[in-house]
Order: sequence, then structure tokens, then C-alpha cells
Amino acid sequence: MRISACDNAKLAALFLALALLPPALSGCGLEFRTVPEAAPPSVAAQANATANATAGPAAVQPAPQPATDALSVARRLNVLVNDTEPASPDFARLRAELVQSASAQASAGGQPLPGDLRLAISRVAGFNPPQMRERWQRYQQALDSAAALYAEHPPVDTNALNGAKVVRRLGPALYLVRLPGGDTAFFSTPLGARRLKIGMKLRGILAVEKPRPKPDKAAGDLVDELNESARTFVAITREEARKITAERAPVLARLKELEAERAKFQRSIDDDLASLDSLARDVNAVISPRLLGLSGYGGPGLDESRAPARLVRQVKRLSHTYSPVQYYRYTLPVTGKKQMDAALRGYIDGRMKDVQDLLRTVGVGRGHARANVDLVAFKSFTASEDLLSVRFEASRDTGGAHPNQSFASFVFDARNQKLLGLADLFQNLPAGLSLLSELATRRMELVLDGHVFPEGLEPKVENFSVFVIDGQSLVFSFPPYQMASYAEGPQTLRVPLAHPRLLPLLSPKLLEVLGARPKL
Repeated sequence: MRISACDNAKLAALFLALALLPPALSGCGLEFRTVPEAAPPSVAAQANATANATAGPAAVQPAPQPATDALSVARRLNVLVNDTEPASPDFARLRAELVQSASAQASAGGQPLPGDLRLAISRVAGFNPPQMRERWQRYQQALDSAAALYAEHPPVDTNALNGAKVVRRLGPALYLVRLPGGDTAFFSTPLGARRLKIGMKLRGILAVEKPRPKPDKAAGDLVDELNESARTFVAITREEARKITAERAPVLARLKELEAERAKFQRSIDDDLASLDSLARDVNAVISPRLLGLSGYGGPGLDESRAPARLVRQVKRLSHTYSPVQYYRYTLPVTGKKQMDAALRGYIDGRMKDVQDLLRTVGVGRGHARANVDLVAFKSFTASEDLLSVRFEASRDTGGAHPNQSFASFVFDARNQKLLGLADLFQNLPAGLSLLSELATRRMELVLDGHVFPEGLEPKVENFSVFVIDGQSLVFSFPPYQMASYAEGPQTLRVPLAHPRLLPLLSPKLLEVLGARPKL
């Protein structure tokens, strides 16, 4: 019988739970009987053992290293969850070693692990790593198949001339028309058809566009000249239009099937990412306080959900409407601390000035087609009593193809109202940027299948300048076009402060404001 990887993971979690059960129940007053110790071996048995030793050493399986204390278990979980590829052989090996060592320690009657760590190990043991690479490959196959089918059977719009205007009659059955989009084209009608009037708009006339000649490089054709040649439409009958529609129906059906496949794989990828993020969130909630050595751990710590409300005392709403398509809407946090409020207000004032500068150029009021809309909201985060992060999320519409999204962030040490930048986070900024670049690249491999703009991932300050400290994690925000196309939307990278390679790089200044005393 073949056992799947998922079943193996479930069995491992079950065995681990059974192994950890006695220490947990012993605290409830339950007694477990142990097998009496075996009697010393007889002389004959010792002789046999000596003979066997002379014949050759028996193969000994290496026992897993026991997890001697909670801190060592937290460190191993840290490497496994935060710095190991989920679908890699290393993940499976490290997980098996961790589960075996925890089980061995529990079976040996050692000091039981805290309940939250036992749950974290069980969570990891029962986790089924997603096969992201396989899903992305099948997703791409569906896209490629749809693109090839579309190119082989391009759509035919028999209503392309609907709304076109007749500009000139060029011959008995040839006209120059202006299409609804503004381009001009030739329109050929059957001989003997009724004559079209100059200036009339075409309604209900069926036509197809004649394919443009393909360039022949051997004959010296220039691609640009052929592409810029005038478009030509030929009138067709209703029967011909119905035939075209019927011939394309199977192609449309297959395209819908491929789109459904692509959407299914996209949902699977999204679910896999959510599963990975959930595992990281649950495990880091257990191990980060231990590894960071937070002073409040184990007692009534900081209520992270209420701290921003304490540090942000008021929210101001600023708005002005110049015309239906020219206005701004801003929300501004107010802390009651002069220097911090000045920095936050300076960002909003800069946005407001940009709007007003554009208005002076294009004019204000009705009759001006140029849109000028600026929207700014914010979110606040905290990691200690004295650390406040604010991330502004802005959308600017100036009449282009789509609004532009951007981010700005401010991280304050509220004790002295100082703004913290990337250089304040790391003892060695180049090393920190190099690690962030590596982690961002790994994350985008999962999220975008590696289809990214490499320059947006380079270890430069400007690429990682928008960040907040949310609880025990660094969270970086990337606007559209930095890492990928606009269609992919903004991206996010969350890195635990206790990450095994990040923690040694954190500056004493940051650790102090966090109230952390890491145990490296």
C-alpha cells in the first residue's frame, strides 16, 4: 500500500502527540507504569556479545539529537519555518529530526516542553508542504495553451463598423470611413449595393477586416510599413456572419475551459500561500518572544491591538473638492507629539502641494477633462510601548490609464520622537539589505513564480525604504511596477525579527526600543 506525503505528515503528528501525552497528563496526577529494568545479562550472553563484537560491529542507526530545552526547540523551529524552502528535502529532513528528538525527549521522561511549543511542533508535523512549482507550471501551461489557441483562431468582429462615419466615396463600391476609435479605414461594399451618404453613421452593417499582408523579408518588405498600411473592411451577409460565429464557437468553448483551469490553479496557489503564511504566523507567535527575549513574555505583555489607539490620539480628515474629477481626501494620524506630528503632516502637505501644482497647470472646474484625484489613508502598527509605525497608502489619478498606487512609512521611537530608518535597524546595513533581497526574491518566487523586475529586488535602500514594525515582524511594502507589472498589484514581505539570520544583524538601538534581550 502506498502512503502519501500528507498521510506521512498526519502519522508523524499522531505519533508526536502520543509521545508528548504522558508528560502532559503527569501534571494532572495520572501515573504511568514503566516496564521493569531488565536483569543483568548472563555470562553466556556476555560471551555471545563478545563473539559478535569480534565478528564485526553491527550497523548502528544514529539517534536524533534530543531537544534539551525550550530555547533549542525554538531555534530549530525558527530555522525550519523561517529559513527553509517548504517543498525542499531539507524541510522534510529538519522536520523529521525535530519531531523525533521531541518524541525521544518525551519518552525518556525528560523535562516536558511547554504546551505552546508542543502545539507548534504538532502544527509543523501535520503540515503538508504545498508543491508550488508544480502548480505554477500547470498554471503557465493553461496560459500558454490559451494564447496559442487565440493566436491560431483570432476573434472576428463583424460589428467593427457599427458607429463608423462615412468620410468620402472613393469609387463605386469603396469608401473612406472613420472608425469609432478615430482611425480611418477603407470600406468595400458589394457592387450594386445602395450608395452611402457622406457624413452618415453606419448602423447594422456587417463587415470583416481583411488580413494585412505578412512581410516577406526575402523580398525586402519592411514590417513597419506593412503594419502602418490602412485597414480595409469588406461587407458580408448575415448568413456569412452566422457561419463565422458557428465556426468560432468550439474555440470559445475551449478558451473558457482553459480560463477555468487557470483560475482553479490560481485559487490553489492562493490557498497554498495562505497555508504557508498561517503556519509561519502560528509558529512565530510562539518562538519569537523566546528568541527575542522580550521582557514582557510570560506575563501581561503589550496589548498590540490597543497600542496604536494609545499612540495615535486623533485622526484628522482633510478634503477639498475643486470639481467632480478634481479633489483630494486625506486621513492624518495625530499623536500629540510635536516632532512626530510635524513629520506626518509634512507628508500630507507634500501631497496637497502636488495636487495644487497640477491644478495651476490644467485649470480648475468644469470643462477641464484632466482628472486630478488624490486619496491617502493610513494604518498604524506597534511593537512596544515606545514604538509606533505609520504606513500611508496613496492612490493618485491624473487621467491616465489607471490610478497610481504608492506607499510611505514612518517608524518612530516615541521616547525621543526620532524617526527610525533602515540604517537604524541593522548593525551592518549592507548585510541586512543583502538578506532582505534574498528573502524578497524567495517570496516572489512563490507569489509571482519569479516573473519579477530584478532591479526592484536589488539590495538597495530605496527598494526597502517602506517598512513598518508590526508586533515582532518587519513588514515591507512594494508598490506596483517596483517588482512586477501593475496587474500583479502591490506586494508585501513579512520577515520575523527573530529570523535566524536577521536577529544577529539587529542594532542595539532597535533592540532597546523593542525591550528585547535576544538569546543568540
